[in-house]
Amino acid sequence: MEQESVLSIASRFGTQKACIEHLESIRWPNGLVCTHSGSMHIHNRKNSNRHLCRDCNSSFSVTVDTVMHASKLPLPKWFAAIFLIVNAKKGISSLQLARDINVNKNTAWYMQKRIREAMYSDSDDLLKGIVEVDESYVGGSMTNMRKSYKKKLGIYPGGMEHKKPVLGMMQREGLVKVIVIDKADAKTIRPLLNKHIDIASEVVIDGFGAYRMLHKTHAKHVKLNHSKNIMSLGKYNTSRLDSFWTTIKRAIVGQYHRVSPEHLQSYLDEIAFKFNNSKENLFSLLITRIIQQERRIAVT
Repeated sequence: MEQESVLSIASRFGTQKACIEHLESIRWPNGLVCTHSGSMHIHNRKNSNRHLCRDCNSSFSVTVDTVMHASKLPLPKWFAAIFLIVNAKKGISSLQLARDINVNKNTAWYMQKRIREAMYSDSDDLLKGIVEVDESYVGGSMTNMRKSYKKKLGIYPGGMEHKKPVLGMMQREGLVKVIVIDKADAKTIRPLLNKHIDIASEVVIDGFGAYRMLHKTHAKHVKLNHSKNIMSLGKYNTSRLDSFWTTIKRAIVGQYHRVSPEHLQSYLDEIAFKFNNSKENLFSLLITRIIQQERRIAVT
């Protein structure tokens, strides 16, 4: 599907009124509905972006219970930020976003944090067919880390303690699911494989021990051995998932530079959203998600 251009976004959504009308057409295609009572007996307040319910006497706006709720930022800035974020394949830093839409760095970070909420997918759809599975570790280099900080963390020079393990599962020619995990071991990983991968699937793995018992839960598993340079066996490989890992690491190293463990999942959600919906109009899709789904976490 053809993507939006920066000129078309500026032309269509350059005013608060245009943005509100677009959001209301998505949220209430059959007419205004009170977000408190569900009533359609609505009074349109003159010279106001809020509406009044005649039944419960509550006022509301189109952004209630969305990631834009209670924000004082003009909607054209939200629309511009959404456009810039979805069109940056490897992400955009809060500093760059701040410069592009003329806000301060903290405001840009706050907007990114909320927009990423709408990119999260809680789909229960199982991955089917050939499914590539691999784990990776995300984190910065120890090169410039202070010795005192290394000692505090108890980091072994050749280990991965300073990085966060991430599990990736990708359907061949299909979706990717990426999940931050506490520990890359069988106890943590196996329940996730059982939850997200259809038992009739052909699961492609490497020689990591956490996948050893897959033959008991799934129809077939194909084991590669990257340490012995066995990267594929016929039609089976993990090249597509490997490419996805590269995109993640380039985003973190090249754009974000540093991502705290507590926010890592939201950054991965952003990259996975773009990957999974690359053939869609990302701007329109995300605008629709934002206005149709309620917030997952409390406003902060």
